[in-house]
Amino acid sequence: MLSVLIAMLSVLIVEDHQAVREALTEAFLGWGHRVTAAASLDQAITLTAGNSFDLLVTDVDLNGGDGLELVRTLAPLRPRAAFLVISGRIGRKEVLGSGLEVGERLKYLKKPFLLSELQAVVTEFEKHRPAGTN
Repeated sequence: MLSVLIAMLSVLIVEDHQAVREALTEAFLGWGHRVTAAASLDQAITLTAGNSFDLLVTDVDLNGGDGLELVRTLAPLRPRAAFLVISGRIGRKEVLGSGLEVGERLKYLKKPFLLSELQAVVTEFEKHRPAGTN
C-alpha cells in the first residue's frame, strides 16, 4: 500500500457563526490539520499576534468586523501564509474589487460550499506551499 505524507497545516478559522465555525473546525481536524478558531475579528487579531498560521480561513462579514481587512492587514506581514475568504454575501468580483488578488496565496469560496470544494482549495494551498513551512 502506498501512502502519501501531507504536511499538517496550522489553520486559523475566523467565523462568527458558531455552527459554521464548528463545522469548519471538525473538517480540518478530520483532515489531520491543527486548528484554532476565533469567533471575532478582535479574537483573531489577538491569536495572530502570538501564533504563526499556515492558513487563515475567514468569513467576510464578522460581527463588527471585516474579514477582508484582516487579510489585507496580515498578508504583507505573513508572506508564507495562505488565506481563504468565504462569504455568503459577496462574490469573487467584490473580493477582487477590494484590492485583494486571488491567486496561489488567496482563494475564495462562496457559501454555502461543499466540503469537497473546501478540500480541493486546501489541496491547492498545500501544492503551492513554500518550502520550509510546516
